[in-house]
Amino acid sequence: WAGALNQPATVQADRPFRLRFEVENTADAGAEHRFSLQFRRHQGAWEPLTAEDFPYPVKKLRLDFSSVPEGQLADTWNLIQGDESALSWQQEDAVGFARFAAGNEPVLALARYQTHWQPAEFATYLRLPESARAGILFGYVDEDNHFRLEIEAGRALRIIHRDNGRETTVAHQDVEVKADHWIEIKVAWEGSRATIGYEWDPYMEGLEFTEDLGVAIAASRLGLYLPADSSAEVGFVEIEDLLAASALPFTAGAGINYADTTPVWSASSGHGEWEFPLVVRYFYDGPAMHEAGDTFEFRLLDSSGEPVPAASNPVVTLAVPERHLGGVFVETPVRLGPWEASNGDLYFLMEPSETDNVMMAVKSTDGGATWREVDGANRPRTGDLEGVGQAFGSDRIHTLHQTSAHVFYHVFRTSDHPGQPDTWEITDERLASPVEPPVQVADLALRSDGSVVGVYGNLERVLVRIRSPQGQWGEETVVDAGIDRDLSGPVVVRGANDTVHFAYTGIDGTAWYRQILPNGDLTPGQPLASGLGTGVEDAGGILPLVYLPDSDTVSIIYRLDNGELWERRADGAGVLSEAVQVTSRAVVTNASDAEQVGADAIGYGACVHVLFIEEDTGRLFHTSRGGDGSWSDPTLEVDGANVMWVRGAVVKRNADGAAYGYVYDAGSRGGSGMNKYAEVPLPALHAGATTASAPAASCAR
Repeated sequence: WAGALNQPATVQADRPFRLRFEVENTADAGAEHRFSLQFRRHQGAWEPLTAEDFPYPVKKLRLDFSSVPEGQLADTWNLIQGDESALSWQQEDAVGFARFAAGNEPVLALARYQTHWQPAEFATYLRLPESARAGILFGYVDEDNHFRLEIEAGRALRIIHRDNGRETTVAHQDVEVKADHWIEIKVAWEGSRATIGYEWDPYMEGLEFTEDLGVAIAASRLGLYLPADSSAEVGFVEIEDLLAASALPFTAGAGINYADTTPVWSASSGHGEWEFPLVVRYFYDGPAMHEAGDTFEFRLLDSSGEPVPAASNPVVTLAVPERHLGGVFVETPVRLGPWEASNGDLYFLMEPSETDNVMMAVKSTDGGATWREVDGANRPRTGDLEGVGQAFGSDRIHTLHQTSAHVFYHVFRTSDHPGQPDTWEITDERLASPVEPPVQVADLALRSDGSVVGVYGNLERVLVRIRSPQGQWGEETVVDAGIDRDLSGPVVVRGANDTVHFAYTGIDGTAWYRQILPNGDLTPGQPLASGLGTGVEDAGGILPLVYLPDSDTVSIIYRLDNGELWERRADGAGVLSEAVQVTSRAVVTNASDAEQVGADAIGYGACVHVLFIEEDTGRLFHTSRGGDGSWSDPTLEVDGANVMWVRGAVVKRNADGAAYGYVYDAGSRGGSGMNKYAEVPLPALHAGATTASAPAASCAR
């Protein structure tokens, strides 16, 4: 225990802890009690402490039918109508699924599962034969009282309300639902409103619409309905709670989770113990932050709303570990920093929390030990940080930012700006509104004349647009417009004479390389690699590009489908070298909401440095290549953290060397509070010698 009985304790920001109360009852024997938790900060007003999962407040249960033990499929479904002969397990191309087949009578089945929270969304992965119909039940009370989303192959989606046995169609959407094709159907609800999602293509969002059904939708379990003489195949179902709080306990007893109140408790001359898992965020919704030294006091309320008398209330004091950023990583980042101003200040881009998706520029004035947001009052209004790339030039950080609907440009002035330090200069400058791509992607390169080359995606292509030094965006260029290959994952870097090196991926598992010339023309595309993977999670298969000015070469590192990293180099004329393996260790891709390889690369002198996340372990490794072209054996940098993201840059240059400063997500699974700063020491560059001649052994110290 961090603190003894009735003694204050110190807790770390973003690190869960447990708070235990012992409650005695010496009177009103047999009375029932429920307890809830309140807190106050710095002796301020008391506030209720709502229940959330952490670090990521989404509760989800998945029933997967790809592999079911023989004879146990029926254990996952309660057949209200029909019999067990309607249910069977099938296999196709080594993938299993549940098959429902109604004969002369309809089939109605409720999924068997146990949750201790109220579901707010159902998702089903299913396949219907031609002209078949199936219904997803929600708001289920009984056979004669429920809602049903009816899916009819080739025809439509309908919401049907069955009220005391009488059926009424309350919503209808004409959709040519694909037959003999795996599709995903989602039903989410709140109050009387239901949102329906239909996805028929794994590379796009599909269709979504919302209807007000006129009556409150009851909490229920997921069910499936088939009319007579119909069939459906189900790959998996998901049950999810999208709400931040729940009114039900995780278990009866002393442990409380996902719960605003304890279970009912009664005791006569006895006592009970109640334990709450808690976390104090460094950055949190607002956005705002807690400071090191903040104190938090807690108390129990009885079901009457009155505080439970206590000898003393528990108090904790917040400590913030060195190099802790907290917050949330950008979902699909290219370069994000940390950027170093000429005075040594460091900057990084992130979100405050998974439930408050705004753009924050956080700054460290002490070499990465502590971080806080700067100019938060004027931050960009656009959130939804799904695809973001940055470039740093002089005293400004330039950002290209693609959301689901638009592409924006932002500029932040660092603390060494002579007139307006630490301020946003440009926010929410919209340059495009493409059709939403499968993966939001964006990157940019700064040219010497002040122009900006931006790349981003639409549904099928990668697009290029150039901002003039005067601030006007030029016409959009579509890459490979006449080629039948969907593209994604664009990355760029400026080379010599304002030539921009440009690489991107194809949905067929290929990678491509071009140059964007100073006049805006694109050189012909060259095949860079194949075998990168063909899933949407493989879209970002190329690391941020690395330009080495002394040799006028660019390092292009990519991940193959087997997890290996490989490198090819392009010279100033665009001539590509042979591929060289960077590491044989399998590197993770799409670790959490990031359809890209879990690795980062920088250049320093003649050397290229790579940080990568090992696929099976989540450990972070470092490797480097010198001028001789050989890659070093990887060295372990972070262990025991299940790393999700990493991005870095060269910082702290001095006569003795420099550092590869990086920020990594130490295992949030897409949630809050796990961003941390670290460094890899880099050696001094050889004075009086070209950095291209530096031996491989000098890349790290």
